[in-house]
Amino acid sequence: MADALHDFGAIDELKPEAIGMPGNRRFRVLFREGKRSACCWMEKEQLGALADAINELLEQYEGGKSQKDPIATGVYPEPFQVEAQTGRLALGYNEESELFIIYLYDLESEQQAIDKATTQEEAEELASNILPIIRVEASRTQLEKFYREAAQVISSGRVQHSKNGHIPYQNQ
Repeated sequence: MADALHDFGAIDELKPEAIGMPGNRRFRVLFREGKRSACCWMEKEQLGALADAINELLEQYEGGKSQKDPIATGVYPEPFQVEAQTGRLALGYNEESELFIIYLYDLESEQQAIDKATTQEEAEELASNILPIIRVEASRTQLEKFYREAAQVISSGRVQHSKNGHIPYQNQ
């Protein structure tokens, strides 16, 4: 049985982005593996929670490959192989490959499962049986970079009246 609908394996790069003007921004995470790419849209709070969870996971597993990243091109081929609005997120660690795992679930699929349910228990069971839409593996170096970039992306739109109009995002 597959771990996800789209298993990218060890990715070449990942990047958080904000599209639009402060106050009206949309957030996404881009993934690239070779010529394949994916785009997962999410709420700002989800991006912050993902960054915080990644930081906690990195602290929990002191190991992990801290390899030289594949050459980061910053180019994510379009059209994306996968593009989805993110629902749940899950993280893990593969001790065999020493890579960290990110699972992203499609919000629409989760909502459809919940809508079919007649009880809260049934909704939880149906949602738990949904496969992630994307599974990726990333190195420690890639996730450390992602954590820093996510903090910058999130804080770039916060108003700070006493200085330059922006409040820095403080990762938890």
